[in-house]
Amino acid sequence: RLNETATLHSEGQAPFAVGTPILLEHSPARKKLVLNLFVDGFCWPAARAIFAEHMPRAAKFFSRGVIFDQHFSAAEHTQPSLPAIETGCYPHRTQIFNERDNHQMPFTIKTVSERMSDLGYYAHAPLVSGHDTYYGTYRGYNRLIATYGFMPAYEGTERLIRALEALRGTDQFILYHTTDIHPLNSQTPLKFSTEVEATIPLADRFVKLDRTVPSVRTPRLPIYLEQFLVSMHHVDRNIGEILSYIEEHYDEDEYIVNLYSDHGYSLFDPHPAHAEVLGAYATGAVWMVRGAGVPEGVVTDELTSSVDLYPTLAHLCGFPAAQDIDGNLPAVFGGQERDAVYSASMFPGQTYKLAVRNQTHALRLETREVVDEDGTVDFADATVGIYPRAHELEAGYEIDNEDLRAFFYPRARDFVRPIANNGEFWPAMRAARPGWFGEKEGQI
Repeated sequence: RLNETATLHSEGQAPFAVGTPILLEHSPARKKLVLNLFVDGFCWPAARAIFAEHMPRAAKFFSRGVIFDQHFSAAEHTQPSLPAIETGCYPHRTQIFNERDNHQMPFTIKTVSERMSDLGYYAHAPLVSGHDTYYGTYRGYNRLIATYGFMPAYEGTERLIRALEALRGTDQFILYHTTDIHPLNSQTPLKFSTEVEATIPLADRFVKLDRTVPSVRTPRLPIYLEQFLVSMHHVDRNIGEILSYIEEHYDEDEYIVNLYSDHGYSLFDPHPAHAEVLGAYATGAVWMVRGAGVPEGVVTDELTSSVDLYPTLAHLCGFPAAQDIDGNLPAVFGGQERDAVYSASMFPGQTYKLAVRNQTHALRLETREVVDEDGTVDFADATVGIYPRAHELEAGYEIDNEDLRAFFYPRARDFVRPIANNGEFWPAMRAARPGWFGEKEGQI
């Protein structure tokens, strides 16, 4: 802490580095705290009915804010979903969708952390995944404590509260990312919670570990369902400490707190035959917010997308959001209601899948051709159907209706137009695919 002008010297004039100064003052143009609680893989359709019972502290806190009951992720897994949240742009805009292609997303796309840093916030992440670091997802954060393994909530909670106490007087923008609720990947023989192992029958404890099954295809087994409930308790206990600290140390107009997830999980669908990577459970995500400028006590069925967090923070915090982002300011904050939300599975070597949903129906699309390494795909002969929201992709529920086609078709065409390659592709890259994905192209 420097209270006056200082000159720094090193012993023997050895070179040394000085970090970016942290300004220890509050500006009335800023909030004292803007906190994003990112609970990875938190499936709202599975949690909705039991939220108050299994996460009472979070439920009580956010009952004084806004809870979005019809919130959907832009993609089905974290790698493309997190950048979409941080930028307000869909994955085909950020071009972050291929884990074997490491590149910076365009610098013309400004992250929420860059915007908040420009406003003078000290932007940092006491618990965050390192997987998205190299794509530029975290541009603008002054400090990251990153890991490539699990991110337990108890570690993030202690680090976060220590930061709040250490930097009193500093306006802080914080990203806190926990994977406690994210189902354990069936490819990795990691330990389940002790409470789970001690509760379920022995026959349900041992699950087959198949390294060819990706996490989005995790099967619906009793141990995963029990782990979900236990993990909700873990998160509520730890995040509840943060929320209590905020209520004790900040006035309502001094903070904004978001709690959200990047995707849901198909394994929680009570109808396993209908579970798939873009189903309502796989893309049904969590978003709730409380604090300065947020209406109190609202549960809304307004359709929202994960890309909508960006323009919402822009509205609440006062930074400029580019006109060409894909995010939309929800009507509850003075914007305009979406007429549709979009979720897409864009995975190289596998078919492209799209879900376009309004309040009552969903258009579901799947290509016959697979996605290329550059993210483009041929949409010729793609299968397309429109279904009631409660019966997506169910045989016999397809609807051939002129009004619905007039609503969904133009929106779907506009969404996929930037990645349609019309059957043209890079032959050398196609030839290299077996070395990237194996001789057999699996289905995610």
